[in-house]
Amino acid sequence: MDEQEYQMDPRLQEQRRKRREELRKKRQQRKMIVYAALAVILVLVLVLAIRGCSKKKTADNPNTSDPDQVQTGELEPVVPPEEQTPVAEDAVATLAAVGDVMCYDEQISDASVSGGGYDFTGAFARVKDQLKAADLTVGNLETNFAGTPYSGYPNFSSPPQLAAALADAGFDILQTANTYSLENGFNGLTSTINTLSDAGITAAGTYASRESASENGGVILKEVNGIKFAFIAYTKGVNGRTRPSEYNYCVNLLYTDYTGSYTVVDETALQQSIQSAKALEPDVIVALLHWGGEYDILPTDSQNSIADLLFRNGVDVILGAHSHVVGPMEKRSVTTVDGETKDVFIAYSLGNFYSSMNRENTQPSALLNLTFTRSGETGKTTISKAEYVPLYIADMGADAQTQYQVLDIEAEIDRYIGGAEDRVPSEVYTQMRQAVNVLHQNAGDALAKY
Repeated sequence: MDEQEYQMDPRLQEQRRKRREELRKKRQQRKMIVYAALAVILVLVLVLAIRGCSKKKTADNPNTSDPDQVQTGELEPVVPPEEQTPVAEDAVATLAAVGDVMCYDEQISDASVSGGGYDFTGAFARVKDQLKAADLTVGNLETNFAGTPYSGYPNFSSPPQLAAALADAGFDILQTANTYSLENGFNGLTSTINTLSDAGITAAGTYASRESASENGGVILKEVNGIKFAFIAYTKGVNGRTRPSEYNYCVNLLYTDYTGSYTVVDETALQQSIQSAKALEPDVIVALLHWGGEYDILPTDSQNSIADLLFRNGVDVILGAHSHVVGPMEKRSVTTVDGETKDVFIAYSLGNFYSSMNRENTQPSALLNLTFTRSGETGKTTISKAEYVPLYIADMGADAQTQYQVLDIEAEIDRYIGGAEDRVPSEVYTQMRQAVNVLHQNAGDALAKY
């Protein structure tokens, strides 16, 4: 077959076409293989480049996490959340304080009930909620529970129902180191302590036995809401009487010349009490003091000297009594003997809380409310708030169900203006309007700083 015939042969043409097609497919396959190889190489290059940058960042910043990097001692260990120590929450506790609780003959008569017995609860009914709102409530008990015959001034032996009513009103601690601690002898002193204890109230500053006087150095320790309060209590004297030598532990005395001169402060006893309090590791130390002169609004030099001594040695709060009138209240900043600078608070006198006195300035008084906060972060306890409620001992008249009542002045003024059915008589309203201005003037404006 010649060349022309060869070229024209259909069978041969088909074979050539198939070979060309196979060659074309092979060329395409080779291209695909080359392209795939190039793609793989490109991906590998990109991966290596990214990982190289990541390692560089880790080297520049050791805190950057890299799964391929081995931790070394130069890196801070990561503490799991469950192993981290949480910051404690702040603790808060409140302390309410009032002045003198007294009980004259007319108050005993007012509390008597038909058929026998006594009921004093009506006297405190209108301030009970304010008293019970605090975590701790304290006052000064200037009477005894020495049994019958019951009497007011000068012996002051009150029915035990008064103790029950005070407990019902919310009192936790009553100062019993005062003018009338020994008015009915040592037996009267111990009977008073026992009657209060039976009612659920702790007596402060007097002791029925040497063992009780020695326990915690005579310091009362109360803990509320995780905050510990240590209380010490002292009186300037015992109405001219001498503490029995065989019972020389029975009452804490501010002065060594306590029978009348009141010039030599018993600094040793005070400092020992404070050290005993500190040994209990409290958050707050409170001193209850029966001091000063009757009906004197302003403090004496001796009172100021005692206050300075107590604050320097670690006392945080001083609550005063005895004058029967409201005295100054103030916040101070002090530096203690331990080198700590802190805020302290003093109320020289809170007046009469319950009494039938009608001498000038003896009917208004103050319910002092102090709030203490212990920081969960620092553990330091501070006085975070201080305020007072003006009170008034009202004579509601002989025809009233309860003649002598302790009233919240501002609340009762609002009730009177609002026309409440059980509002106080108009003469009591007028007395309270006059009394509240005098009370604020005597107390001072220290609380405005809080």
